[in-house]
Amino acid sequence: MDGARALGADIVAYHRQRDDRDALTDRLSVDHGYTVVPSSSAHAVMAGAGTVALELLWQAPVLTAILVPVGGGGLAAGTAVAAKHINPNIKVIGVEPQAAADTAASLQAGQLAELAAVPDTIADGLRHTSPAPLPWEINRVLLDGVVTVTDAQIVQAMGWAFKHLKVVAEPSGAVALAAMDGLDLPPGPVGVIISGGSVDLDAFHRLVATPPPRKEPALA
Repeated sequence: MDGARALGADIVAYHRQRDDRDALTDRLSVDHGYTVVPSSSAHAVMAGAGTVALELLWQAPVLTAILVPVGGGGLAAGTAVAAKHINPNIKVIGVEPQAAADTAASLQAGQLAELAAVPDTIADGLRHTSPAPLPWEINRVLLDGVVTVTDAQIVQAMGWAFKHLKVVAEPSGAVALAAMDGLDLPPGPVGVIISGGSVDLDAFHRLVATPPPRKEPALA
C-alpha cells in the first residue's frame, strides 16, 4: 500500500470478513465519479487476461495443458478461450486453494455455488465465496477440471519458484505451480501461469521459512 500511496493513490480499507467490497466500490464510484474496473466479471478484463495464454502458445505451441489460478475466474476464462481457440485439444485446468474451492463446488453442483464464509487461506487474492457470473458461464463449459491445493503446497511452490526460477510469487500467484505436485497430466509440455508477485519481503520470508503442515491436493 505504501507504494500505491507514493504514486498518489487514495487507499480505502475494508474488513474482508464483515464488509461487502463490491458494494463499497459501487458507492465510491457514485460518490466520486470513479470508473469501476472489475477484477473478473467483464469481457474486456477476461480478454486482456487471456493474452497470457496467447503468449504461452506462441512461444510453446506444443503445450498439452495449461494450469491457471482461479479466483473470480476471469484469468481462467480468458485463458481457456484463448488457448482452445488456438488448440481445441489442449487441457485447461483451474487451480484453487483447498479452503476457497468455490469454482470446484460450483462445477460439482452444476450451478453457481456459494461458500458459507470468506475462506481462510494464505492466498488472499483468491478468497472468493462464489465465482463471478460472466467467467463462470465460460469456465463451466471450457475448463477441463479444477484441482485444489493446500496452503502448505502453495508455500512449497513459492519457495521452489524463488530457488529455481528466481521468481517471487505471491501465494495467490503460486497456486497453479503448486498443483504440479502429484497431478495426473497428459503427456507433453505443460504451461503454468504464475499470476502475481504482490508479497512483501517479511511475509515471503515468514511463509517460506515456516510453512504450514503439508497435505495432498484433491481433484474436483
